[in-house]
Amino acid sequence: MPIQALILEQLIPIVGETNVSYHPDAMTDCAYGLSAPYVVTPEHEDHVAAILQFASERSMHVVPKGGGTKDAYGDTSSVDIILSLKKLSGILHHSVGDLIVTVLPGTTLLELQEALAQKGQFLPIDPACSMHATLGGIVAANVSGPKRALYGSIRDHLIASRIAFPDGTIIRTGAKVVKNVAGYDMNKLFIGAMGTLGVFTELTFKIRPLPISSGLITLSAITPGQLHELQETLLDSHLEPCAFEYASASSVSELLNINQSTIFLLFEDVQASVRYQIQWVLDTAKRLGIDVLQTYEGLGQTEPIIELLRGVVLNSSDTSEDVTEVGLKLLSTISDVPDIMRFIETIGHKEALDTHCYGGLYTGISHVRLSSNLSRDESMIHIIKKIRAHLEQLGGHVIIEFAPRYIRSTIAVWGNTNQGLDIMRGIKQKFDPTNSLNRGRYVGGI
Repeated sequence: MPIQALILEQLIPIVGETNVSYHPDAMTDCAYGLSAPYVVTPEHEDHVAAILQFASERSMHVVPKGGGTKDAYGDTSSVDIILSLKKLSGILHHSVGDLIVTVLPGTTLLELQEALAQKGQFLPIDPACSMHATLGGIVAANVSGPKRALYGSIRDHLIASRIAFPDGTIIRTGAKVVKNVAGYDMNKLFIGAMGTLGVFTELTFKIRPLPISSGLITLSAITPGQLHELQETLLDSHLEPCAFEYASASSVSELLNINQSTIFLLFEDVQASVRYQIQWVLDTAKRLGIDVLQTYEGLGQTEPIIELLRGVVLNSSDTSEDVTEVGLKLLSTISDVPDIMRFIETIGHKEALDTHCYGGLYTGISHVRLSSNLSRDESMIHIIKKIRAHLEQLGGHVIIEFAPRYIRSTIAVWGNTNQGLDIMRGIKQKFDPTNSLNRGRYVGGI
């Protein structure tokens, strides 16, 4: 019996015939997506554990997949089994009074937010592509959005989880209570590990009441001195911005009809607080000589604009193989963000690229999208190296979040990151001795 048929015969009893598909002609050179000869769709936690154990015992490379938004992130080695989590979707428990919700990992963020909104609550994270991004993938990649300035990242909201390990065992971490101080917080070990240590099978979050009001003010991108003074004034104030972002002209021109770099300040709270903070910014801008472009009030006005910023972040679910696109995540001090944005815009004009970028003036996290209708892998590599060199001079860091397979196989996705690698490799070896789970997706090829 051919080995392919034998593997298929062994997979079917684990998850059922309808949950296994074989693709002998699976593309191995897909630029932005993932493909594998075997796609397995577990229906419950035990299926996940059994498939991971199956792959580990045979040293087969298995990759968990939710909405597929991060398929073009990380290592390019061939995949044997895709573990699709699309059937592990839904809300298991929602304690409205305790502000706690438990979900399955294949639940999309949009699905969760719509359900919580019916009870006047929400999970306070806002990464890009909420329609496709699943909670399991969001936690595994530790992604966030512009509102991180106020609400923090997913690390601040995950309080408990269940995780399946490559050897088939399942553990529970944390506790389904908001206040829990007993023992190590093991959740933190798996958040942002890119699914290299285990696969989430259940997630419990603390949530918040929906903000009653929101307000947004846009300011013209000003001189470096004025901007630094604005940053320092806001940091020293009692204000609590929900988002404080610097966006390139190309990123805002389509929606706002503004052909210049723009500063966004978003506030979410009760109406009196929002209006007070907006007025405070208006008064401060006048004192500093900064032009106010527009003010917006209410989620109906503010949310489409913030969604525009999120749209800068690329994802594999809506990218054509016919274009060359690269998405970068930049980490820097907040004072360097304006200089970095101007540097990116200059490179974009010089290289004739469609360039979109925005940077967090409160978080130091920036996102860049570089696009070309031409096949420009080699020139893109050169541009990435220039951006990375500029960030390293400033003490910053560049991560390639999205790129064609050739680029990811040619240049280090995570950059020159050596600190702590021995410890991380040791942890990976303990959890996954056969290196079968999500091989190479993390720092240093872990």
